[in-house]
Amino acid sequence: MTIRALTLLALLMPLPALAQDEMQPLRVEVGDGAPMSYIGTRCAAFYASSAAYLGDQISEDMQDQVNNIVALLMMTAADAMEQEGMEPDAARDAVVSEVEALSDAYRQRFDANAEAGRNAFSDDPVYLADNGDCTAVMTGED
Repeated sequence: MTIRALTLLALLMPLPALAQDEMQPLRVEVGDGAPMSYIGTRCAAFYASSAAYLGDQISEDMQDQVNNIVALLMMTAADAMEQEGMEPDAARDAVVSEVEALSDAYRQRFDANAEAGRNAFSDDPVYLADNGDCTAVMTGED
């Protein structure tokens, strides 16, 4: 099988559930067999969507830090995809697509919580679990 065929096959593999009402905590998705690259894309989307939702409530310096974290996580995810046989351009495209889809799913969760009169973050068990998991990824803690 050619690299191109492998790349297309990898891109056609189903991603973990993205609908906001079906989204599971990152630890569940990883436990269910999500590829290692998913940790990077999921946490990149977590940080990017959280900062976007907060908008002007966070400082410019904080937004710069978030941008750096998101870029690092996306590069890590692309590297993991490349190590699994994907070509660099295809890996970068796949990462961008996955982060966009995951960010949309987070945004849907935030909006649904707010519309229901709940806190967009602290009343969401998926958000709370992912906050702990993504913080652990960035700090190297278990």
